[in-house]
Amino acid sequence: MKLTILGKYGPFPPVNGATSGYLLQSDNANAVIDCGSGTLNRLKGKIKVEDIDFIVLSHLHFDHISDMGVLSYALAFSKKKEKVNVYLPAFECKALETLKSMAEFNLIFIEENKVYYEKDLEFSFYKMTHPVLSYGVKISSGEKTFAYTGDTTVNCNIRNLVSNANVVLCDGAFLQEDYLETKPHMSVIQAVEVEKLFGGKVIVTHVGEGYKDSQVESEIKSVSQTAELAIEGKTYSI
Repeated sequence: MKLTILGKYGPFPPVNGATSGYLLQSDNANAVIDCGSGTLNRLKGKIKVEDIDFIVLSHLHFDHISDMGVLSYALAFSKKKEKVNVYLPAFECKALETLKSMAEFNLIFIEENKVYYEKDLEFSFYKMTHPVLSYGVKISSGEKTFAYTGDTTVNCNIRNLVSNANVVLCDGAFLQEDYLETKPHMSVIQAVEVEKLFGGKVIVTHVGEGYKDSQVESEIKSVSQTAELAIEGKTYSI
């Protein structure tokens, strides 16, 4: 599998940046994971929209779903005949009502204790801790496993989410000097310390407003020589 970072910022993008959105590809499938502001343009630089096999929305905050509307337009103008499956939380809100109105999507509400299959991908969901209902997702193809926390604070379910993973894309929104336990995200250091729970590598994402990459990278390297900061446009092997 390979992972391309379409957008890594939250809760809104800087100039020339994009909020959370990722493309996970196996031999036979193209999965879009979150679809934040600015991600559709970058996605179209990698694949045709009609080649999207399914979409995962970790939760329904706009920095993770705002390009779903324009994606629906792109699909309507494409050659794709069938609806795209969208796996998402059953969280009643205005955003969900809007998604329900988009004819290009088949909405599938996440069940935590269920295994799902799309082409050569097997995946399951783990409830995270955030002000709205939010899920992490673990996706496997053959012997390789990828996990994504979505937005979360530290919780006991993270261990189950990341077990046996090769790469974990992890929320690390705050530098340690700005972190408080009341914040709705993990700090960079907390994200990197998730490496202790499995045998692979952490990629830190959901970079907070105003931080320079160099600041985040410095904090990552203070606790790990293997973890990395997500770089927009970069493709990682899993």
